[in-house]
Amino acid sequence: MSTRGSSLTHRGISRRSLIGNATKIGAGIAGLPLLAHQTSRSALAATKISMMGWGSPLEKENVDKGMQAFQGLHPDIEVEWIHVPDDYATKLKTALAGGTPPDVFWATNPRDYIARGVVMDVTARIQADAALGAPDYFIQPQEQVRSTVNDKWYGIGSCWVLTHFYYNVELFEKAGVNPPSSDPAAAWTWDEFLTTARALTVDSSGKHPDQEGFNADDIQQWGVFWPTYYIQRDAMILSNGGTNYTDAYECKYGEPAAIEALQAIADLTNVHHVAPQGAVATQMGMDQNQMLASGRVALLADGSWALQDIAKMGFKYGCGVLPKMKQATTGALAHLHVIHKQTDQPDASWQLLSYLSSDDYQRGLCQVGLWLPSHNSLLTPDGLASWLTPDIHPEGYEQIATKYLRENSQAFYYPAGFEEADQLITSALDPIWIGDKTAEEAIVGSGVIDQVNRVLTENKERLDSNA
Repeated sequence: MSTRGSSLTHRGISRRSLIGNATKIGAGIAGLPLLAHQTSRSALAATKISMMGWGSPLEKENVDKGMQAFQGLHPDIEVEWIHVPDDYATKLKTALAGGTPPDVFWATNPRDYIARGVVMDVTARIQADAALGAPDYFIQPQEQVRSTVNDKWYGIGSCWVLTHFYYNVELFEKAGVNPPSSDPAAAWTWDEFLTTARALTVDSSGKHPDQEGFNADDIQQWGVFWPTYYIQRDAMILSNGGTNYTDAYECKYGEPAAIEALQAIADLTNVHHVAPQGAVATQMGMDQNQMLASGRVALLADGSWALQDIAKMGFKYGCGVLPKMKQATTGALAHLHVIHKQTDQPDASWQLLSYLSSDDYQRGLCQVGLWLPSHNSLLTPDGLASWLTPDIHPEGYEQIATKYLRENSQAFYYPAGFEEADQLITSALDPIWIGDKTAEEAIVGSGVIDQVNRVLTENKERLDSNA
């Protein structure tokens, strides 16, 4: 939130004194030059607002371009873009608590901030906007689910992103196996996926996990890398017919569908030996994208946002949908752009928020492979042609952007208290990834579900009092 106000105020001329000068004009023509001088300075002064968000260097570069375009359209508004590459949530909370909040900020878990009473209700502004208020502008009902509480809009989603497969084309060609399809109707079953992953996993003697003599301690190439961050792991919970949290503020990680999916992911490493533990990449001095590009893994389950970086890594890659357990489903998400409730520049902040929700801004970030659209207008044939980039989006990607997104994805539900709840769940799950506990022992036997539900109940009460 800006605390600077307009430059007119900074020069020591308050709104009250300006009104006083105007009053003096009625008493004598001598006041006219002063008023004209002040009005001229006011017209030239830009309203200053701030926006806080995160992102990789490439993401920052492309948001910078969007900000430059906004300032070209609104020369009367100056935006301070506060880029926070690391530990964003902590730094945002510090700014909020310290009385120097940004006017506009990014929020992955908006209900946490709505519960704190720091997010502006923008329902009336959206309804009054000819484009944003149109019933067919956003992909629905996903946008309504993530952006509203009690039918009130508290922000607008930046875009959509979802988890899908990236694959190293050379490794698939060398193994003589077919890569994953980009059509969700042709998604592998979990068993088909395991068969493929075994064919792509090789130890130093050239043996696969289903062959006698295979050495699980000397794997040179893994079939898949499946990160255990909630986005990638919970996609399979959705595919198995389960969920993580409900809008009734119930944690569902202890349900059979979730337990089965979590155990299946852990078994990729500990039972089937087709996936490395997360620490392996760190030990090799690589990140997961580098593991894929270098040929150490053949498949990577990651977010669509990774395409921006993978496209610049100099190897031939493709993209496909995730395997299905009970149904071909993935999780969709993205941060919301929200306005601080006590901003002293609500109109300028809304101008920025509405621009961030425009086709022009979203198109630029889709073109570079960072985002998928949340606007139906960018998913028509003409809309797709305006942002699909052949050097970035591989063949068939339009099916991921349309069919997989609109028909086969579920928006992750973020309850108030999500951050604390996720920390509890993530800590409880740590032993299953290294084979020390089963998923049922780690989740059901630990009592973590009761802890999480207490957190959710407390935060739901705060949310209800502020929304």
